[in-house]
Amino acid sequence: MTMAQPVIGREREIAALRTAIRDVDSGGSAFVVDGEAGIGKSSLVADVVEYAGSRGVRVLTTTGTLDESAEPYAALHMLLYPLRAGILSLPAPQRRALDVAFGVEPGVQPSPLLAGLAALTLLSDAAAATPLLVVAEDLHWIDGPSAWALRMIARRVVEDPIVVVMSTRNTDAPDDPGLRRLHLAPLDDAAAAELLDAVPGAPTGQARRELVARAAGNPLALRELGLHRPAGRPRPRPVVGRVEQEFADRYAELDQPTRLALLAVALSSGATAEEAAQAVGRALGKVPAPTWTERASAAGLLEWVAPRAIRFRHPLVQSAVLAAASPTERVAVLTALVREHEDEPTRTIWWRAELAAGHDDLLADEIAAFADGRTAMSDPFVAGRAVERAADLTSDVAVRVDRLISAAELAGLSGRTSEAALLAHRASSEAPDRLLAARAAWVSETLPTGRTGLARGDLGPALRAVSEMQAAGGVEHATAALLHLAAIAWDHTSEPSPGDPMLAVVEALALPEDDPRSILLAARTEPVVRGDRVRELALAAAAPATAPEAEDEDEESAWLLGYALNLVGEIDTARVLLDRAVASMRARGELRTFPQALMGTSMTTYLGGDVAKARVLAEQAASLGRDLGDAGFSAAARCALAWFDALDGRQPDVEAISGGTEAGAQVLRSSVMRATLLGAEGAAYLVAGQPAKALERLRCIADPGHDAYHPDFAVITSPDFVDAALDSGRREDAEQRLADLEHLHARWHAQLVRAALDHARLALVPDDELASAWAAVRDARWPVPYAKARTLLRLGRRLHGVGETADARAALHAALTLFGAMPAPAWEERTRDAIRATGERLAVSGRRDELLTPQELRVCTLAARGLSNRAIGEHLFVSPRTVGAHLYAAFQKLGISDRRQLSDVLATQGTPLPSLDG
Repeated sequence: MTMAQPVIGREREIAALRTAIRDVDSGGSAFVVDGEAGIGKSSLVADVVEYAGSRGVRVLTTTGTLDESAEPYAALHMLLYPLRAGILSLPAPQRRALDVAFGVEPGVQPSPLLAGLAALTLLSDAAAATPLLVVAEDLHWIDGPSAWALRMIARRVVEDPIVVVMSTRNTDAPDDPGLRRLHLAPLDDAAAAELLDAVPGAPTGQARRELVARAAGNPLALRELGLHRPAGRPRPRPVVGRVEQEFADRYAELDQPTRLALLAVALSSGATAEEAAQAVGRALGKVPAPTWTERASAAGLLEWVAPRAIRFRHPLVQSAVLAAASPTERVAVLTALVREHEDEPTRTIWWRAELAAGHDDLLADEIAAFADGRTAMSDPFVAGRAVERAADLTSDVAVRVDRLISAAELAGLSGRTSEAALLAHRASSEAPDRLLAARAAWVSETLPTGRTGLARGDLGPALRAVSEMQAAGGVEHATAALLHLAAIAWDHTSEPSPGDPMLAVVEALALPEDDPRSILLAARTEPVVRGDRVRELALAAAAPATAPEAEDEDEESAWLLGYALNLVGEIDTARVLLDRAVASMRARGELRTFPQALMGTSMTTYLGGDVAKARVLAEQAASLGRDLGDAGFSAAARCALAWFDALDGRQPDVEAISGGTEAGAQVLRSSVMRATLLGAEGAAYLVAGQPAKALERLRCIADPGHDAYHPDFAVITSPDFVDAALDSGRREDAEQRLADLEHLHARWHAQLVRAALDHARLALVPDDELASAWAAVRDARWPVPYAKARTLLRLGRRLHGVGETADARAALHAALTLFGAMPAPAWEERTRDAIRATGERLAVSGRRDELLTPQELRVCTLAARGLSNRAIGEHLFVSPRTVGAHLYAAFQKLGISDRRQLSDVLATQGTPLPSLDG
C-alpha cells in the first residue's frame, strides 16, 4: 500500500470516498476506482485509508499481484487473515469453505459463491464491532475466485457498516448497478503544474511545458519523467509506455546480478531479497552481494517494506523488468527458480510450462490435472489458460484437440470470447475424427460472438453439431450438449416451441425411456404429445426422491426430473424436486446450473401459490446474473420479477428490464420473454380495471400468427384471458378459449391445463348452475391456487348478482384467504370491495404484513421458523446485518418488538410459513 501523500486534482473522488467513510455507520457502500497505470489510484486509496484510520474505521487490505493471479483465493486469504479467528463461528458450510480455500484442511476448492458468502458473513460479524474499510488494489491481477467473491461482497454491503474500495486498470468494464465507479481521468495542466512543483529538480520553462505535454496528465509520468531528462527527442508512444520505458532504461543500466535478482522478484512475486539472491546464485554460480537491493532502490525500482520485505515501487516496474529482460536471462532465472522450489510442484508448474520446448506429455498431464482442479472451483480463466498450455505440450493429436476444445469452452465461460473462437477454430482444423470436429463446431456455435445461429434465434447449426456427435458415436457428449441446449433454448429462439427442431436429434440418441435425461428431453421436445407419458415416467423415477427420508437424493436427478415435470405442467411434485435440487446447489455454491434452477423453481413456486417465495427466488437469480456478469440472464430474471409486479398492477418497464444492454434486448426478443412481457402487461391492465386493453395483449400469446405466440404461456394466462374477455363483453372469446382448452386437455392431462380448464368452465357456467359450481369448487384442492382464487372471486360476484348472498360471501372470503396467502395485495383489495358490495361490513385492510416488502416478508417468515440471522443470510445470500436491517424495518411496520412475536402476527394475518428449501 502506498503511503499517503497529497493527492492533487482529485477533489471530487476524495470527497466521495471520505463521505462514505464518514457516513459508514448509516450503511455501506462500494466503489471501483479505475484508470490507466500511474494515474493515481494507489494515492487516492492511500488517502482514504489514512482518513479511515483517523475516524476509527478498521482497514483490511489485499492487493493483486501478477504471480499470485493464478493462485486461487490468494487475495481473499490476504484480506481476511486478520479476521481468521472469526472463521470458527461461521455456519459449518461457510467455515469449511474458507478452511479449504485457505489450505487449513484438504478438500475440493469451494465455488466463489460459497466462499464469497462466507467472507461476507465474516466481514459483517467484524463490522458489528468496528466499521470496516475493505480495500482491494489491482483488481485486474487478483485471482479469479477472489475477484468474483469480492465483487459479490461489494454488491451486498449496503446494510453493513462497510465501505469497499477496489482499484483496477480495467476501464472497459460495464457499469455495475451495485458499485459506484470513480474513473480517474488525466490531470489538467493546472493540477500537473501543481504536482511538478513538489518534484525535486523538476524542469522549468520550456522543458517543463514539454514534460507536461509528454506526461499527458499522468501523475506517475510527471514524477518519473521529471526526474530524468532524456537526451534527444523522445519517440512518440503512449504515456504509460513512456513511463514503463523509463523504468526499463534504469533496469538496463544496472549490473547483471542486480538485473537477474530483480527479474527473480518479478517472476516470483513475494520473493524475499535472500530468495532472489539464491536464485541468482543458481543462475550465475555466485550469490550477489546483499547491496544489490540498495542499487535497485537507488535506481527507483525497488523499495523496502517493514519489517524486511521488498517490492517494486510501482506495478509498471515489474512489467518493465519482464519486458526488458532478454530471453536468455529469463530462461536462466526460471530454471533457477524451478530448482530452488523443486519440492513445490504447484508453485513451479507455470515456470516449467514456460520452459518446456516441444511436446512434454507428463507435464501436459500435470497441467491438465491442475486445470481440472481450477474448473471444479469455478475459475474458468486460469483453468482455460492451463488446459490450453497442456494442449500445446501434448503429442497425441486426439488428446491435444480434446484439450483445445476444453480450453475454448473455458475461455468462453470466462468471457474471453475472441480467444475461445480462435481455439475452437484451431481444434476444428486439427480434429482427426468426426466426433472431435463436431464437438469443436458445437463450442463455436454456443459462443456469444453475435455471429452464430443461436444469436439469430436459429437452433439449426447447434443441432447439426449435436447430430454429428451422435452419429460419430459420442452419445454422452451429444446428450450433454442437448441438455444444455434444452436449458437455454427458451431465451435463444423465437420459436414458440423450441423443442420441435430438437425432436429428431433426441430420437436419434435412443436413450432409455426412463433415464432422467431422456425424460427431460421428451418434456422439452413434446410436452403435449408425450406429456402424459413424461409425467408417468418422471413421477415413477421421482418417487424415491420425494420420500421424506430422501434428503440426500441425487441433485442432478432431482433437477432433471423436477424441470421435466415443470415443463409438462405437473406442479406439485415439480416443486418438491426443484426445491430439493435448489437447496443442494445452494449449499454447494454451485454456479453453472443454479441460476437457471432458481428461475425454473421461481415459476413453479408461483404456480404453486407462493408468490412471495417465487419473487425472492427470481431476485436471487437476478443477483447471481449480476455476479456472473451475464446481462442476458439478468434481463430474463428481471422479466420474471415484472410478472410478479403485474399482479399488483405495475406495468413492465422494458428498458429497465433489458438493462440497456444488447444482450438483454436480445433475450427479450425470444418467444418466451415476449410472452412473459405481454402476459405481465395484460395482468397489470386487468388489475387496473382495463379488461379491453388486457385482452388485446393476452390475445397475442394465443395467436399462432403473432411473434409472441407461446402455447405454454397461453395456458398459464388463460384465467386472465377468460376474465378479460368476459369483463370486456367478449364472451365468444372466452368460449373459444374454453373449447381450445378442452381440445388440449383431451391430449395433455397436466395439472396446469386442468386448472386453466376448470377456471374457464366455471367462469362460463350458467346462472342456474352457480350454486352447484360453488359446491364443487368449495373444498376442491387446485394445484394452481391463483386460478382457484380468481375462480372464487368471479363465482362470488355472480352469486351476489343472483341474490345468493350467503354463498357469495363464503366464496369471496375463500378467495380472500387464497390471495392473502400468496400474497396478491391488489387482488385482495378487489376481493374486499366485492365483499363490501354484498353489504358485509369489512374494515379497510388490517393486514399489517401487507406493509412489508417481499424480502422483508421472506426474512420474517424464515425468522418465524426459528432461523437465526446468520442462517437466514446464508439462505438468501446476504449478510446477517442485512437480515437484521430487514427485521428491524419489519418490526416497525408490524408494531412488534421481538422476533418471538412473528409467528403469532404472521399466523393471524394468514401468511404461511415456508419450507426452508427455497
